[in-house]
Amino acid sequence: MRKANEGIKDNAPIRVLHLIDRITGYGTTKLLWDIVRLTPSDKVKHLVVTFSPNKGKWIYADLLQEKGTYGQVPKRRILKILDRWDMTWFLVRYMSALWHVGKALIWFRPDIINIHTNYVLTLGLPLKIILRRPVVHLVPSLFSQMVDDGKAWVPKLLAKFHTSFDCFFTAASRCRDELLSVGIPDSKIIPLRGLLDLEEINRILHKRQQFHKSIREQYHLPSDALIALSVGRLDSSKGHAYALEALPDLLRLFPKLHWLLVGNGNQLSELEDRAKKLGIYDHVHLVGYQEELLPYYAAATVYLRTMIFEETNLSTYKAMAMGIPIVGFDTGCETDLLKKVGHGILVPNKSVAGLSAGIAQILTLPDHGRELGGRGLEFCQANLDIRLGIEDITAVYKKLRDGN
Repeated sequence: MRKANEGIKDNAPIRVLHLIDRITGYGTTKLLWDIVRLTPSDKVKHLVVTFSPNKGKWIYADLLQEKGTYGQVPKRRILKILDRWDMTWFLVRYMSALWHVGKALIWFRPDIINIHTNYVLTLGLPLKIILRRPVVHLVPSLFSQMVDDGKAWVPKLLAKFHTSFDCFFTAASRCRDELLSVGIPDSKIIPLRGLLDLEEINRILHKRQQFHKSIREQYHLPSDALIALSVGRLDSSKGHAYALEALPDLLRLFPKLHWLLVGNGNQLSELEDRAKKLGIYDHVHLVGYQEELLPYYAAATVYLRTMIFEETNLSTYKAMAMGIPIVGFDTGCETDLLKKVGHGILVPNKSVAGLSAGIAQILTLPDHGRELGGRGLEFCQANLDIRLGIEDITAVYKKLRDGN
């Protein structure tokens, strides 16, 4: 009978409760969505609980709801009023999240708790202590980014309570180094092999010429315009201001160059004002958040990786997979893929002059760096399919559920 019960357990889907601060349109939420949609439903069942209510503005909330894995209602008017008082709003969110987690424990009965971001660490850790369920953490960013974002308490919490976690998933080698630096044993750190949906990327690659034309038409650019692309939140850590400052010198050399910045955030007005003062506003296109990003990559000539902390993020992986040459800041990581693969140029961190020179070097090549970018495309096709990462995650879930 015991062996029969073990067989049932082995074959039953693993129930995973995902805790995330909020649904956004960016990397961490996109990765969560990919995990949910690409994991075979007969192997894993998912439920998502957020610390903050859905604002009703991001596509991933709708997609998760359609999958039946997320059911928290969008932010109501009364909650928007409470949002004016920080401490009251924090307590309301905390009590709401506790309520939803409590319901999930009763009817969903999770085998694994997967923590994705920061505030939900304070929910997941007590659950580990009280319920003795396996808890894993998909580390969302570098410690340096957390500190820059006013969350210096997160690395301290991980340093103190890492023994309560069963494993840490990481998407970047530098993140692994930071986890090791606070005492987390290497045996608990699981680097994910892939982060890219190559099936989706290959569909867009086959339509590259179509998007090369349509994106230029959409923004009223010349058909032979050169496009420097940046993708990411309008936040100082993403270094967009350095790209903006590099443009005046570049435009003197390449008058048909246009910068497309995809994303939104608190730097919007600052970047717009600075572009006007520099006299280059007609060549700067702050296009806001876009649900479909890959057409922009298909249309781009060069990608600007201006993050001042990260070596590579999901947006940069997409540029790499689309075969675009990359000019990136050197953030000091020896494992940076730009060094390993050679699909672009590294320049000194925060250097406007270096960035400008790197972009000019690529744009003066006869093929505008297409051969360089092709190295990244080949590497991604061979190594970075997200289905490999899903296999890693699912295998860990199963080992933890089965007590191995």
